[in-house]
Amino acid sequence: MDKYFAVIDAGRGEIAAVMARWRKNGDCVFEAFARVKSDAFSKGMVSDIVEAAGSITEVLNKITEKTGKKAQDIYAAVTSSSIELISSSGVVLLSKYGREVSETDIARCINIASTVKIPLDKEPLHKIAKEFSIDNEKGVKDPLNLEGVKLGVDVNILTINSSVLKNMSKCVAQAGFVPAGFMFSGLASSYRVLSDEDRNTVTAIFNIHKDLSEIMVFDQGILSNCRVFSQGTDEVVSKSGIIDKETLEKLYSKIVKLSEWGSVRKIIIAGEGAAFDELIEFSEQFFNIPAFAGICRAKHFEELPPERTGYSSGLGALDYLLHENSKKPIYTGIIKKIFSKILKFIDKYF
Repeated sequence: MDKYFAVIDAGRGEIAAVMARWRKNGDCVFEAFARVKSDAFSKGMVSDIVEAAGSITEVLNKITEKTGKKAQDIYAAVTSSSIELISSSGVVLLSKYGREVSETDIARCINIASTVKIPLDKEPLHKIAKEFSIDNEKGVKDPLNLEGVKLGVDVNILTINSSVLKNMSKCVAQAGFVPAGFMFSGLASSYRVLSDEDRNTVTAIFNIHKDLSEIMVFDQGILSNCRVFSQGTDEVVSKSGIIDKETLEKLYSKIVKLSEWGSVRKIIIAGEGAAFDELIEFSEQFFNIPAFAGICRAKHFEELPPERTGYSSGLGALDYLLHENSKKPIYTGIIKKIFSKILKFIDKYF
């Protein structure tokens, strides 16, 4: 039986939700969309827990009315100015005499590399593998089934204030659903905004929303740096649609200080900012690199609603979940235990 779940994206004057289902073969298929207005979030934080829980209930009830199905597990795309990337690395011994790298080895290596000291008020949200190495030979993108003695990895650990996740969990639970997981909304949106061409170079995504902005730098499709600023269209665009260039310049002056910015070859303006041609033109002039409006890309055979831009993070979150699910080891239960014992035996005696 297929399992239904939903992804919610809140904090920009509304809550957008996408319902999907897991098929038995591991595929993820979206079913319906819904959006409701909500002032229960401010700059990515819950500002009114009762109103937030009510808004979550309302948007998910809308989807239930459309599909006749109810999702229990709820994933949430979150953001906050507390977002920070920490770089780390780690190495695991495969075998004294070498053997093939398994999916379990990769997961173990990433976990070891991610064991770093972070502030008590923060939690790791994502562990992003940048590059692997086999026996100190770097530049390996995917080490699965390669042979070696040692496996190494460089990772970026994306952290966020614990309160952001705890308060969102409480809202989902009070709405009568099960909080199943979280993802950074900027990272999620990249799965729908970046093209194949963008993933072959160094590209920046500038998600500018109502009361905050997310800047992400992607190197070969991998998140290499990011910041979230507490300024959005409310500050840089007047009610008549005129761009406040002075305020925007101050914001952009912070962006160019990112250590990877000198390598960026293109910037994509996404979120609400994508609707303002003047903002895109000003961005191109200020950064002196090509600037383009972000597009929520549809996959083959997908039928997206006209207001698809509002669902970029939700749809991207589905792609992210599908991507993460595909990386899980295929061995489960008793088979997993047997396979683990075989690997330990090989490591000890061969």
